[in-house]
Amino acid sequence: MTASGRAAPIMRSTPLQRRRAQRIREVPMKNKGLSRRAFLGSALAGSTIAALGLAGCAPSTASQAAAEKAPASDLASTSSNPSFLNAPEPIADADITTTKDADVVIVGCGIAGMAAARAATDEGAKVVIIEKSERFNCRGTMGSQLGAVNSIYQQQAGYPTFDTAALINRYMQDTLQMANQSFLKHWVDHSGADVEWFLELCQNVEVLEPGAMVPEGGLSGNVYLMPKATANLEGRYPAYPTAMSVNFDTSFPDDAGFYYPMKSFQEHIESQGGEFLYATWGRQLVKDGDRVVAVIAQNVDGDYIRVNAKAVVLSCGDFGNNQEMVEYYAPQAANLNCTYNCMDANGDICNIGEGHQMALWAGAAMEKTPMAPMSHLSDVADLLLVRRDGTRFINEDLGAQSLSNVIMRCPGEVAYCVTGDAQGPKVLQPGPDAVKPEPSATVEEAAAIVGCDPEALKATIDRYNELVAKGVDEDFGKDITKMTAIEPPYYVYEGHPGNMLVLMGGIACDDYCRALDAEGTPVAGLYVAGNNQGGRFGAEYPMTAPGISHGIALSLGRFAGQNAATLA
Repeated sequence: MTASGRAAPIMRSTPLQRRRAQRIREVPMKNKGLSRRAFLGSALAGSTIAALGLAGCAPSTASQAAAEKAPASDLASTSSNPSFLNAPEPIADADITTTKDADVVIVGCGIAGMAAARAATDEGAKVVIIEKSERFNCRGTMGSQLGAVNSIYQQQAGYPTFDTAALINRYMQDTLQMANQSFLKHWVDHSGADVEWFLELCQNVEVLEPGAMVPEGGLSGNVYLMPKATANLEGRYPAYPTAMSVNFDTSFPDDAGFYYPMKSFQEHIESQGGEFLYATWGRQLVKDGDRVVAVIAQNVDGDYIRVNAKAVVLSCGDFGNNQEMVEYYAPQAANLNCTYNCMDANGDICNIGEGHQMALWAGAAMEKTPMAPMSHLSDVADLLLVRRDGTRFINEDLGAQSLSNVIMRCPGEVAYCVTGDAQGPKVLQPGPDAVKPEPSATVEEAAAIVGCDPEALKATIDRYNELVAKGVDEDFGKDITKMTAIEPPYYVYEGHPGNMLVLMGGIACDDYCRALDAEGTPVAGLYVAGNNQGGRFGAEYPMTAPGISHGIALSLGRFAGQNAATLA
């Protein structure tokens, strides 16, 4: 389990994926790097461009227009642009084998895309959903947290009430005022009802008693909610009681998490005439003048499909597995390993930024906020943290995300937790693969693990113990109640930044989820949701409101779908 309470994902290949395994190139993980050939094959070829009329004139690509309008701080020049901003040639009309008409097209069918699809359907829109996996594809499918405020299920579980304005203000502070406060207010005001809406079509929803697990013998279509009502509002990093875990049991990976709610949504959408195009990739957006009017997709057999629409919602996931995009937009996360992954119908890894590219090529702009990797470590408030030279450097009372951020900036991206006999062995990196350290009888043995001068580590431990005896941390201001003298035997554990679950950062958008260009003008007909959407986080993913990632994807996905169906 991760420090955020998520189940470690269990990936099971489908029969179709296994049949193709011998003939399909394995796409490398993001942290291993992508060659230009591999990148072009899996990212650019799997993405979209905007064509200003596919026939009748020689189009200038939307990416070129966006580059010309972008400020120097974003794009220095077209010639220096990274490859993902260079759009491929428009797909010719003659290559399109099928044309469909819809009111709203959703590209990407995770929790945000599915919510957008149902919301648009409920507004009377004819909806087509394009998804490159063999079925709906959200990483919460395996069982995860869903954050909300004051749903009937939270009330049933006895969640405490709290000042929602205080939550919003603290969240804005924790994201350096870079999140869109209107989005947070929308989530706070609507998330309870949105969770009820998400679960209302399921055959049975049961709130478990605290500490209870999913019953043995299978889920059988039921949805079980595990309360997580613990609140810590007074600590250095306050956490509000917002999360419930949905079918949190990895022994049922195929039927766990969001599967049943998502399945119920699909059945409802199809009953209203909606169409799901699975194993189908979005390739290009099409514009008529300044307006997005269609999506060109390609199915697993290679056939091109054009879907005309009044509006398009992009909800294609993040770009954490695209090394070039990570290095360009979030260099601090370039060495993090993505571990919470999905696969497309070809067995290739997802979350390589196709939706972001699609929007950029259509003239939209990326948000200017520093991107936020979700990279959690365990609580180390009661131990001593040192750099590889053996010196203390920080108040160790850190939030899960903040600790990872701190270690990213340490020399060699490594820090060492040091505990003594009273605390016992502890680790920085949570999860089943973490191995607690063996005891070291002497400072010399402990220093050998760190690789530092024994005298330096001894001086650090002696000073820490001196501060404990004084009853005040004169050096870094840590709460003295979280400080315990470090006495032998010593336990030393090497810690690195946590694995990245998702890279938070997306397309600039207005309060209605409409994509914006570099000048702040809406790109007509284009909406963004989920991890394609900017304005939800900034600088880091704080633990202020646990479960907000899925929760705000649900709420803003629903909102984007409503707006795509009803706004001009």
